[in-house]
Formats: sequence, structure tokens, C-alpha cells
Amino acid sequence: MDPPFVSRVKVIIALVSCGLLYAEYRWGQRVSRRVKKTIAALLALSAVAAYFQFAHYPLEGYHRWELFHYYVGAKYAPELGYSRLYDCAAVAEAELGDGDGVRRRTLRDLATNVVVPAAGALDRPEACKQRFDSQRWLGFVADIDWFRHASGPRKWRGMQNDHGYNPSPVWTVAGRAIASLSAPSDRFFRAVAALDNLLMVAIIAMLGWAFGWRAAAVGTVFWGLQAPSVFGWTGGAFLRQDWLFCTVISAALMRRRYYLLAGFALGYAALLRLFPAVLWTGPLVLVAPYLLKRQRIPSRYRRLFAGGLISACLLVPASLVVAGPQAYGEFIARIGTHSSTPIANHMSLRTVLSASSEGSLERKLDRALVDPVEPWKQARRERLRQLRWLHWASVAAFMVMLIATLRRLRTPWLAMALSLAAVPILTDPSCYYYSMWVLAAVLCRARRSLEIALVATAGIGQVVVREFGAFDERYVALAALYVALSVLVVLLFARLPGKNRAAA
Repeated sequence: MDPPFVSRVKVIIALVSCGLLYAEYRWGQRVSRRVKKTIAALLALSAVAAYFQFAHYPLEGYHRWELFHYYVGAKYAPELGYSRLYDCAAVAEAELGDGDGVRRRTLRDLATNVVVPAAGALDRPEACKQRFDSQRWLGFVADIDWFRHASGPRKWRGMQNDHGYNPSPVWTVAGRAIASLSAPSDRFFRAVAALDNLLMVAIIAMLGWAFGWRAAAVGTVFWGLQAPSVFGWTGGAFLRQDWLFCTVISAALMRRRYYLLAGFALGYAALLRLFPAVLWTGPLVLVAPYLLKRQRIPSRYRRLFAGGLISACLLVPASLVVAGPQAYGEFIARIGTHSSTPIANHMSLRTVLSASSEGSLERKLDRALVDPVEPWKQARRERLRQLRWLHWASVAAFMVMLIATLRRLRTPWLAMALSLAAVPILTDPSCYYYSMWVLAAVLCRARRSLEIALVATAGIGQVVVREFGAFDERYVALAALYVALSVLVVLLFARLPGKNRAAA
């Protein structure tokens, strides 16, 4: 289905939703609760249908590019680590009889994040093969052969220039267990892709269970309409939503006062994708006065932090067994390289400050180079270096405002959810992680006007996608939109009215 058409439909759904929310604020007492719930359900179903592009998506039913990285990267994690996926794929492809084709293409060196000639990998095949036993190598070659033929030459070459396998060793525990169940096949990958759909159903169910039908409806509408994490990025993927499930279930369990389990879930989320660790900011700010005054820490905080500690004590050793003892050293090095590399679909305060019209991808792209994007990356780095004082001053000002606001709260789940606003300020996530703003639906219990802000942000994001044709400029504009949303959310809670302070 034509993406601009789907985008227009999403804008219409967002406008209708915002209009009905505003009408409810003005004249809601005249409408029965049953009618409101029916309308909310219809809007939520419409948003979900729009997310899935009204069932118009590739016939294979899964994201083959995604599955190559996550399936192969997880299944062979001990041998490939975080830097050898593309090199070893090139060696395997040469063994399959296409050495000349490999020498004519490029791949990304995952140790430096620079695109280089693939021929270099063939000059040192032992660097890959010596890490595999004979049976594992034969299995790896067979899997590469399947993906190479299933993807087609053009897409296969593109896959080798992506940014590799980057999930944490803890993600690899579940990822490798699932990947090891079967050889690659369309049928198996469709089943794997269905797991994320089940997780999203569970996320919406948890929102309804703990926060009510309004939070579930707002969260669903936002998820279906938002622009950064659309179906093209996350649809048909491999456990892309496990961290979001753990994050939302943590808030739900806090709301229901299951603090030990909530801490475990939030700890698991942080171990899966790292940036959810920012969500611990709220609970830490709430518990700080008890620590500073040397008073007895309330049991709910003891249980919450104990749950997080238990998750680390159980999951980190398990990941060392599954991914290998070298996994964390390689992962830290990989994340360091990845975070220092400007990437066009990253969205954060850093993205906004590092962008400029003179340094756009269109102007800086040099196709004469092996890595045509390298001048653009250098321009982004230089721009951020020049504005580093503004970057750190902005971060400091925002965090002072956030911490001052958090200190006014009394409820762990609300403080945790409000900490979401710090993620675009402190970290630099890819666009597809912005489904995290589903969590903001729980904040609407204390600040009802946030419902319109969330849905409007989703609609404005679709307008941004339509107006900014250039890939990098689109995500700069979306980053600015969500940085503004972060500031707005904190401001909405900075001075809670009396009736809402009780809910907080």
C-alpha cells in the first residue's frame, strides 16, 4: 500500500482522536461511559490497522533484513561476537562459489563502523573459521546460503553495509534459544515474527489491567499512529518489543504493588537494551531523601531495587554461559563504536544539535568513496563538537528540571514513567525504539491533558514524514519533535494541581 496514503490516514485518525478528546473535556458529562469506551475501541482498532498498513505488506510476512542480523547473530553469537558477522558471511559466501562477487562488493567493518572492500575478509578467512567447529561452520554456511538466495543480490549487498548485531548478551539468551530451534525458513520466521505481535497484545492488556481502559486506548492509538517506529522498521521483526513489554509490565506491577516483580522486569528491560536503565532515575530520586536522612527505606523501595538486583544476578551469568565469557568486553567495545558513529535514523538531542543544512546527507554524500557517507558523519561529529557546550548545558538544565519535578512525586510507577522524558536527552536511540512512548500513556492518569499531546505528537510526526523527503532531515525533525515532547511532559508535571497531586 502506498506509504503516503497510509500516512494521510494516520493523520486523519489523529485529528479525529484529538477532536473527540477535546470535545470530551468540554462536554464529556453528556456522554455515557459505554459510548466513550466504544469510540475509544474503534479508534484503537483503526490505529492498529493503520500500523499494519491495512494488511498490505510483503508476502513473506516477516522482516528478512532484520532476521538476517538477529537470527544469525544470535544463533552464532559465541563464534561471531559483535564484530565478525559481515566478515564471516563474506568468507561463507566465497566458499559457496561466489568469491569474485564478494571481491566486487563492500561490507561494514564493525570494529570501526566504516564501509570497506569485502575482499579484505577473504584475505584472512582463518580469522572466522578458527572460531567454529566443523559442524557449526557447515551450519553457518548453509544459513548464509539461504539468506543470500532468499534476499536477492541487491538486498543481500545492502545487508552487509548495515550496522551489525547489537543486542546485549542478555538478549542473546532468549534470541539464541529461539534461533536454534530451526534452520532458516519462511514458515519458521513468520512464527518468530508473530512473537512481537503477541507481546504488543500483552502490553495493551497490561495497560488496561493496571491503569484502566483509557490508558490502554491512548497507548494503542499512539503506537499505531506514531512515525518513528512504523511497521517498516519493527513489523515482522525478531523480539524487537521484549524490552518494551518488560518496561510496561514493570509500571503495571508497580501500580499493583508487586514491587519485587516490577524491579525484576525493569532490570530485565535495562539489560536487554541499556537505555531503559534511564527509567530507574525516578525511583532513585524518590528513595534519595531516605538515604540522605538515614531513615529506614520503605519496604516497597527495598523490594523494587531487590528485584532489579536479582535480575542482574540471574541474567548476567546466564548470558555469559550462552554468549561466551568474552561477550561483555566485545559488547561494550561495540556499543562505544556505535554510539560515536552518527547514524541517520538516530533520534535525540544529539541528533538535533549535530545537524545543519550545510552538513545534510544530500550535500555531503560522496559516491566516489568506498564509504560515501563518511563526509556526512564527519560533518555531524564536527558540528556536535562545536556545540558540545550547548549540548551539556541543555542536558544539565533538563535534568535539574526533571529531578526537581520528580521530587514532588510520591508514587514509584509515576516517577518511573516520567523518567521516560530523559531518554531522548541522555541517550541516542534509533528511531524504532520510540515505541517506548507508549509508556507515557500511564502518565495520563495524573495529567489528562497529556492524552491530546501524545496523540497530536503521533499525528504531527506523520506530517513530518510527508514534508521531509530527505532521510536524515526527516529524523532530525522527528528528533526535535520528541525532544519538545520530553520538555512538555516534564513541564506538565512541574506544578501539579492539587487534585492531581494525590494521584501522583
